[in-house]
Amino acid sequence: MVPSKDMSRIESKILQARRLCHQLFFSSCVEEKRRGCHEALLRQRPHWSVLKKEEQMEKIDQGERIPFDITLPLPARDERSGSDAGVNLFWELFSCQRCGRCCFTPGAGLYLEKEDFQRIARHVGKKRLISLCRYDKNHQAWILRQPCPFFDPEVGCKIYRIRPQTCRKYPLHPPSPDMPYHLAVDAFCPGARQFAKETLGWWIICENHWAELLGRLEGDQAKKQR
Repeated sequence: MVPSKDMSRIESKILQARRLCHQLFFSSCVEEKRRGCHEALLRQRPHWSVLKKEEQMEKIDQGERIPFDITLPLPARDERSGSDAGVNLFWELFSCQRCGRCCFTPGAGLYLEKEDFQRIARHVGKKRLISLCRYDKNHQAWILRQPCPFFDPEVGCKIYRIRPQTCRKYPLHPPSPDMPYHLAVDAFCPGARQFAKETLGWWIICENHWAELLGRLEGDQAKKQR
């Protein structure tokens, strides 16, 4: 069993390697995935995305019943120029299945940015919009009730052109705390689950970069200790 002190050091190194990977390789790793470089790597050595494929698929499919987010092997956007390469590739490949489940399923509600509220209010009237929302004092924002009152089973979204930012970004969610440098998606979305399944092999590219950086960090530490 690895002592807790050593385990903490290892976890710290891994987190550091992931942070450096995000800083150094966020653009190149997206291009590697776009070009399908993972396929050659998967032929060279065994990888869990292949060896435990069925197990991974079952975990992903649990999103049908259990609410959780799926971390993707794509870099999250940050304040740097050009850091939206991962987001762009996601939208290039993501295929919305037009199921409408994100609209008509009961939930805690849909957060409206100030600009969202004003834009929709101009279209449907402020009084009507307020009647369809609740005010969240903690966030000081209006929350549109779910199921969404603007979803029509026959025609779909009745305010599609002026829909809230949350809807425009869906199924993307904020990165998870344990994987803060990667995109995350709502596992409830069938299109997001399909994307996660089709890109499992991309993780080998991430892991190769992490291993390279861990080697550099260990080498630098060894030099300091001499």
